[in-house]
Amino acid sequence: MGEKEKCEQPALHKAHMCKLKKDGRMEEFDRRAEKPIVYCNKCKVQANDPLVVCNPRSIKSSR
Repeated sequence: MGEKEKCEQPALHKAHMCKLKKDGRMEEFDRRAEKPIVYCNKCKVQANDPLVVCNPRSIKSSR
């Protein structure tokens, strides 16, 4: 399994963005994506907190 394919924190996976979306928990998903600071290197979703994505990477500032 490649680096992009694994969850860095499997114990927290049930609360990750990809799992929320898969389970249809869109209200919670939307709340966690309001002011994104990271994205998931696996699925590319953006999030407010690095703990809610499988493979977090910082969003580069355009300043």
